[in-house]
Amino acid sequence: MHKSIVFCLLLVSLIGINNNNVFSQENIISEVSFFEDSQHIHDLTSVKKEKFQKAKDNIVRLGITKSTVWVHINLNPAKLDTTAVLEIDSPFLDEIILFYTTQEGKQVSDTLGIMYSQSKNKLNHHIPAFEIPLKNVKSPEVFLKVNSRWAMAVSPVMKQKEVFYKEKGNIYFVTALLLGGLICMAIYNLFLFFSLRDYGYLLYVLALVSTIVTQGYVLGFYIHYITPEWTEFSFRIPVVSMLTTCVFSSWFALKFLNFKKQDGIFYYLLVLFTILPIPALIIEFLEFDYLSRKITIVISLAVSFVIYLSSLDRLIKGHKIALYFNIAWTIYLIGVVLYAFNRIGILPENMYTKNFVHIGSFIEVMVLSFALGHKYNLVRKEKEKLEKQTKEELEALVKIQTNELAVSLEEKEVLLREIHHRVKNNLQIVISLLDLQVASAKNSKNKKVLLQSKSRVYSMSLIHQKLYQSDNLARINLKSYLEELLYYVKNSYTSINSPIKYQISVEDVELSLTQAVPLGLIVNELLTNSLKYGVEEGNTANQIQLKVATTNEQLEMVIADSGRGFENKETHDLKDSLGLFLIKSLNRQLRGKMDRYFESEMFMTRLVFPMTH
Repeated sequence: MHKSIVFCLLLVSLIGINNNNVFSQENIISEVSFFEDSQHIHDLTSVKKEKFQKAKDNIVRLGITKSTVWVHINLNPAKLDTTAVLEIDSPFLDEIILFYTTQEGKQVSDTLGIMYSQSKNKLNHHIPAFEIPLKNVKSPEVFLKVNSRWAMAVSPVMKQKEVFYKEKGNIYFVTALLLGGLICMAIYNLFLFFSLRDYGYLLYVLALVSTIVTQGYVLGFYIHYITPEWTEFSFRIPVVSMLTTCVFSSWFALKFLNFKKQDGIFYYLLVLFTILPIPALIIEFLEFDYLSRKITIVISLAVSFVIYLSSLDRLIKGHKIALYFNIAWTIYLIGVVLYAFNRIGILPENMYTKNFVHIGSFIEVMVLSFALGHKYNLVRKEKEKLEKQTKEELEALVKIQTNELAVSLEEKEVLLREIHHRVKNNLQIVISLLDLQVASAKNSKNKKVLLQSKSRVYSMSLIHQKLYQSDNLARINLKSYLEELLYYVKNSYTSINSPIKYQISVEDVELSLTQAVPLGLIVNELLTNSLKYGVEEGNTANQIQLKVATTNEQLEMVIADSGRGFENKETHDLKDSLGLFLIKSLNRQLRGKMDRYFESEMFMTRLVFPMTH
């Protein structure tokens, strides 16, 4: 920040050096006097009879007046051997008529001013400038007739034509530097606005834009280059931009200095000056020109002082950010006061009193822009600090909640494991009851039914046993489950005397509980059917195959036996088979597709269904 201020001061020093070169040239004018024609009754002939008053520092300052002012310029006789340029260093004079007499006695007149097209300015200068061939002037005197709805300030400067063109480039360089710096600061603060989305920066950008418009028109450059033919617009736009600057500057001060209702008088004064320029704008548009300009000057000075006092009040109350604001506004206020006192004749005309308002405005904008940049850095650091603190708090909270969830999950796992264990035990009780029932049954057919029911219950019991014994309480290892289920079913049929060759190939996958239960029941029914109908007594080539594989998120299971399928079964037995009914029902539950067919002298049952996660 301090380095930026040093850079700003060095830049202003450069501007001062250039300005010093611009405004310190030797003047061809020896004396200026004026006569105020309040009745607008004189012409050149009659006004020569009036008594002219000598102008202090060769500058006529009458403030805002409706009078026509006649200016008499005495030239330095020693300089009448060249072609000169007469500059009237005030772009807001409505009408300036130049009169002089040639050696031949011809009366020459030329007219410039804001109410005339800039194309009339033959020297293509941003302020009124007349070319006078001094060699051909009859007497060393020139007259000007001036009318103005702005402050009457006639500052005639006559230079040799060569000097005029040389200084013109310097003036344009300095002005471009001032206006370019203001534009760069506006872009810089607009970038800060888009970065932070803080409308305080937007208010400052709007105030800056209004200042840029005001400065450009006060210096005369925008009149010459942007609105050269729009005379009435060029005349009124500076008042509009000055009042707009007051609105946005007051609003910005409210935001930047963080004033609230409880802060008292300065809050209400700043609010007042965001509203007060509006009636002044209405007066300007109603074309009460002289009244409008007086009100504009009063409002501009009042706003400047109120904003300065507001920032001073904030600084006294310990708001650190107000320091930069106070420094910036102090420099600007000095420039405004010097310019105002110069315009009304209290201070003499020189480089500082004439131009410090522009330089002060430039410095004020630079310092305030750096202050806003400093505020941006503070906000960014505070944001990073808050984000870090929030992250640490969230991490601590997440850690606590994770621990709580881990404890809760552990409790639920214990509970769920206990549930599976108890379900398994209850199913074991059912199996034991079925064993008792089998032992007491006299009919062999009833025994077969009870044994089949016992096998079905066991297929479910085995699942719950596998679950509570494993680490995963939601999914079961299919390979281990089916191998053990096959072993149980095989041992259940001890009455089969023929040898059976078992081929088992089960992929090592895990299946969810909702799919494992119906699949286990289906496998139980199919294996039971294979042992009952697919094995022939005395056949040494009996085979039973169980294959399970997964492809494209689908599980494919094939159970095959070396029997003849259902060819030897009666049709009504098949329709009345509870096992087949269960298989079809459970297959629908799995959303599977089942096929039965002979292949390679084996009766195949193929089941395909989508796996769930």
